[in-house]
Amino acid sequence: MDVTGPARAGVARAIDGLLEVSVAGGFGSPGIRLRRRIFDWEQLPRMDGRRVVITGATSGIGRAAAAEMAGLGADVAIVGRDHERTQVAATQIAAGTGRAVRAYIADLNVMTDARRVADEIAGDFEALDVLIHNAGALSAQYERTAEGHEATYASQVLSQHVLTSRLLPLLSKGTDPRVIIVSSGGMYAEALDPGTVQMSADAYDGVRAYARAKRVQVALNQEWARRLPGHPVAFHAMHPGWADTRGVQDSLPSFRRITRPILRTPQEGADTIVWLAGVRPIPAASGTFWSDRMPRGTVRVPGTGSDSAAPSALWAMVCAQTGERPDEA
Repeated sequence: MDVTGPARAGVARAIDGLLEVSVAGGFGSPGIRLRRRIFDWEQLPRMDGRRVVITGATSGIGRAAAAEMAGLGADVAIVGRDHERTQVAATQIAAGTGRAVRAYIADLNVMTDARRVADEIAGDFEALDVLIHNAGALSAQYERTAEGHEATYASQVLSQHVLTSRLLPLLSKGTDPRVIIVSSGGMYAEALDPGTVQMSADAYDGVRAYARAKRVQVALNQEWARRLPGHPVAFHAMHPGWADTRGVQDSLPSFRRITRPILRTPQEGADTIVWLAGVRPIPAASGTFWSDRMPRGTVRVPGTGSDSAAPSALWAMVCAQTGERPDEA
């Protein structure tokens, strides 16, 4: 029997729901490949002339996203910590796409570097259309930054807040501008508790610190949208599923060994990032959390829902720690 129209759409939604429940099926390569077929995904949209800044683009998902966007016509700038690796990535992406790629160097463990690179970007661009926060590693060892913060939290929360705040005026001048946060499905395992998002040395667990930071990113994405209603800049977060990247190879070797047959390619992990950067308009409200081009819920595990006051408390804490209060500007 040929299933068409509403019936086919209903079947597609049912399959998508089963993939989500299965976790491995939804987060792994079977999920994105099946969804591409059942939802008849269109080609990624052209991005001619769109000005994009993406952090953490020297390898893995970030590199794949940067290359894809440049190939689609975007003017791409990448931000990385290591000077040589960042310059090599920019040169190779440019050679592969025929488009110049700017390279900026910043250690996003440190807020002073985030402020400096934001000022450099603001001096080089007249306007910005897309800011993508992709930088962030899972570290097995506790590290305290020179500014006194746990490094995972500093790089994936504080510096992101600094960059977004400082580049907001530039984004406001862009065309259909948006900020995209690359989170992780690992955030589903942690509740939002502002008092414990920054782990101490004696209690440090790299996997949990990473998951907590990713939970914070999603909560702050919603706070940006809530606190800046009607703002020209839209705020969206997503998770890329399980992809076979150098970060996974280095940080989660046992996980990779078990899941390797179903891990996504970096390009598959980057698909929703690039789609969110290019599709106009984004077919959901600012503050939405996405995976595989679909809005998703932010709570899946019992006990990981947050107190209703937690997001506001988190926002106040991050603003105080960074000195950036964009909702009061």
